[in-house]
Amino acid sequence: MTGLRGLQPESGLGYKSLTNLRPAGTENRPPPWRSGLLCCLRATCGPPQAATPPTRTSENYRSHVTDWLDRCRETGPAWDRVAAQHIALWAHRSGVPHSATARRVSAVRSFYAYALRSDAVVYNPAARRPRLTNPAQLTPAGLGSWQIAVLLAAFDERGRHVSTHPHQDRACGYLQLGLALRSGLLLAVNLDDLSTERDIGIGADTLRLPNPAGGHRLVALPPLVGDAVNAYLSRRRPPRDSTHGGPLFTSRTGIRMPHRYPHDLLRAVARSSGLLSPPV
Repeated sequence: MTGLRGLQPESGLGYKSLTNLRPAGTENRPPPWRSGLLCCLRATCGPPQAATPPTRTSENYRSHVTDWLDRCRETGPAWDRVAAQHIALWAHRSGVPHSATARRVSAVRSFYAYALRSDAVVYNPAARRPRLTNPAQLTPAGLGSWQIAVLLAAFDERGRHVSTHPHQDRACGYLQLGLALRSGLLLAVNLDDLSTERDIGIGADTLRLPNPAGGHRLVALPPLVGDAVNAYLSRRRPPRDSTHGGPLFTSRTGIRMPHRYPHDLLRAVARSSGLLSPPV
């Protein structure tokens, strides 16, 4: 199978960036990797016992993993080409307790652990990450799936009692976490870098980012990220300079946000959520 080796956090994390190409005339045949997935699923669920009904835990595990694999098949990327951000965006559901999110991530983590032992993948994208005790650890590309999901929930709950512009904070947080964008790259985004199928600078389902090799690349926004950005656009402060639509994120004076804004925001939300704690 194709491994996860070489996947870069910023190189096409959008759900439409990878497609499953199949020869004409084979549409109704099972994909060649399905038998391998079923083997992994059965192995991690344990051997079926006719006399023993499945436990609630095994039923939940099978339900979560099946739902995750269905998401990969329907929207991509391929199940063996995902990163922590993909799993977090799937596991996160607004208003759901952290414990329920943790169970979803745990089920997928167990599935990939078996796939790793079976050499079906080259690393576990849902692997646990160390507890966060240092703000320097708060880099989107270095967070685990559960940690990202906790932060997404915290951004959802962020209101005017803690922020004067919660919709901007949420859009910034979702873009950082959902696409693993560094601060400099995020703040360089202009309004005209967002587009839909018909319009530029009006709504968002695609983001244009600089390509390290030169030029630009288009990244399809995951639905939750696109929703957060669109909810912010109607409340965006008018920019002082509207060249290329002006900066996506503007300060109170209409200029581009300072370089520290995304990291300081992430640190504040991590502390309020309890995810960032001092060393014991």
